[in-house]
Amino acid sequence: MTDSEVAVGVTHVADDTMKMTGCGSCGMYMILEGAPGKSFVCMKCRLIELMEEKIRGLEMQVESLVEFRKGFEQIMEQRHEVSEGKSSDLQMEAGLGNSEGRLGEESGQWKHVTKRTRQRKRRASEGEIELQNRFADLENEEGAQQVVTEGDRARKKRRAVSPIGKGEELMEITPNMSPRRIQDGLKRITRENGNGKNLQPEGTGDRLENSTVTRKRQVYVIGDSLLRRIDRPVTRADPENRRVCCLPGAKIRDVDLRLKRILKGAGKNPLIILHVGTNDTARFSLESIKGDYARLGRTLKEIEAQVIFSGILPVPREGQQRCDKIMTINRWLRQWCYKEGSGMYGHWEAFMDRRQFSRDGLHLSREGNRLLGWRLAQLIKRALN
Repeated sequence: MTDSEVAVGVTHVADDTMKMTGCGSCGMYMILEGAPGKSFVCMKCRLIELMEEKIRGLEMQVESLVEFRKGFEQIMEQRHEVSEGKSSDLQMEAGLGNSEGRLGEESGQWKHVTKRTRQRKRRASEGEIELQNRFADLENEEGAQQVVTEGDRARKKRRAVSPIGKGEELMEITPNMSPRRIQDGLKRITRENGNGKNLQPEGTGDRLENSTVTRKRQVYVIGDSLLRRIDRPVTRADPENRRVCCLPGAKIRDVDLRLKRILKGAGKNPLIILHVGTNDTARFSLESIKGDYARLGRTLKEIEAQVIFSGILPVPREGQQRCDKIMTINRWLRQWCYKEGSGMYGHWEAFMDRRQFSRDGLHLSREGNRLLGWRLAQLIKRALN
């Protein structure tokens, strides 16, 4: 027997075992092996039947829950009605008990008063309100005279009698009045009267001459454009006595020329903080910068003030040569300040971060301004204390 004959025989056997059968539920035909039963149901139809059975079970549970809820609500309504009936009975009994012995004025019968029909009765005032005048005693002549005499005594204590004649003004002097204000008042009265007399109160001449007005030390922070936007942290503690003078593009010579005009009216022994020299390092030599610092020091000695020099900050946009030059000037400035009796406060290590400078690499950013202002404020605090 050849191979082809064997293959034909196998196919005939396979055709005999595989038969086409239709589903009894959905009517779809399927090819199955062997002879299936008469009531054949496919797998999909079986799953659908299982789902329908579960749905029917759930519907029965929902119906039982609905019936249970209705029964529960009926029970709660019955209990509520019973409780309301008991409360109404108690109210009726209480109303009857309270109304015992009281007859109606109109009908002469018992009257049942409920909570809703009860009306509040305003209590009639038994007697009229007595009105009294607290200041009646002042109307008497004796009381009025006594008040006037006490007022005169208090007024005389606050006034200083001046040696001028009758009909002329008196100047009221209070304990809180400053000597300068007293002098201005006396000058005004003299000018108005035009008599040229000395209207100074008795015993105040020596006091005005010998008295001195206490004033806090003035603080001045002077420098170039690196001092922009540092006035708030520096002057926040004492805005009246602290000043920040920013001179954009200023060099040491410019500060020396304007120093006396800036410090005019600074008072005795002011505190001066100078931050200058950055612009000089770009144009002048070391010897020229040292000479300018020495000239500025002589001017400061004439003013008689406490002086502190702020060290020159690094310039990130420049090369290593200028940074070495600035470090050399800062070392010399520290030694020179020690010899001259001044102070020197360096910032080199605190400003090594590039983010503390703006894009031009020369001026400070907002973060750098806050840091410099905070450091100078701490320096002022230590110097004044």
